[in-house]
Amino acid sequence: MTLLPEAFIQSPLFGIALTVVVYVLCELIVDKFELNIVPPFVLACPMIILFIYFQEPYITYDDYENGAGFINFLLGPATVALALPLYNNRHIIKDNLFVIASGIIVATVTGIVSIFVCGKIFGASDQVLLSMIPKSVTTPIAMDISSAIGGIPALTAACVIFTGMFGATINHKLLEALKVKNNIAIGLSIGASSHGLGTSVCASKNALQLAIGGASIGLTGIATSLLAPVLLPMLDSLF
Repeated sequence: MTLLPEAFIQSPLFGIALTVVVYVLCELIVDKFELNIVPPFVLACPMIILFIYFQEPYITYDDYENGAGFINFLLGPATVALALPLYNNRHIIKDNLFVIASGIIVATVTGIVSIFVCGKIFGASDQVLLSMIPKSVTTPIAMDISSAIGGIPALTAACVIFTGMFGATINHKLLEALKVKNNIAIGLSIGASSHGLGTSVCASKNALQLAIGGASIGLTGIATSLLAPVLLPMLDSLF
C-alpha cells in the first residue's frame, strides 16, 4: 500500500520528484557519514530501485520512468556541457594531441580485448559478450554500437551505467594509489573507461581533468565504433 495519491504517481512529476528527493537524501548521507569515496548517485540508484520494488504493484517502473525519462534526456545536454572546459583548455589539448589520440586507441583496444577474453573465459554467450563490448562508451553511442554488432542494447545500457558508477566510485582512489598525478593522464583514463558518470567526478577535482575527460568520452565513442567491427572478427578467429 502507498500513501501517495494515484494522480501524482501517474504524472511525470512523480519520477522527477522521487529522483531529486532521493539524490538530496544521498548527498546528506554521504556528508553525514563522510563517505567521500561514494558519489551520491551511486547510492541513489539502488535506493530508487528498492523503493519501487517494495511499492509494487501500487508503483511500477513505468510510473517512475514517465518522469525520470526527462532526467535521462538531460544526460545528452550534460555531456555537451563538457565542451566548455574543453574549449577553455583547447591549447593544452592541442599541444598534447598525439598523447591523447594514442591513449584513446590503447584504451579502446584494451577495453575491447579484455572484455572479449573475460567473456570467453567465463562462458558468456555471444550476444551477451557483444552487449558488453561498448560498456565504456557513453550510453547513446554504446547502444547504437551494440545494435550494430549484434548485442542487446538494453543490456548494454545496464553495463554502461554499472561501469560509470563503478568508475566514479574508485577511479580517483585507484589512480592515487598508483601515484598517477598528471591531470591529462587522469582525465584521459577516466573518460575512456567510465564515460560521463566517471568524468562528472572530475568537476570537483580539476578543470583540466574535466576537459580531457570530456574529450576522451567523445573520442572513445568514435574509436570504439571504428575498431570494434575490425577487432571482433580477429578475436573470434583466435578463440
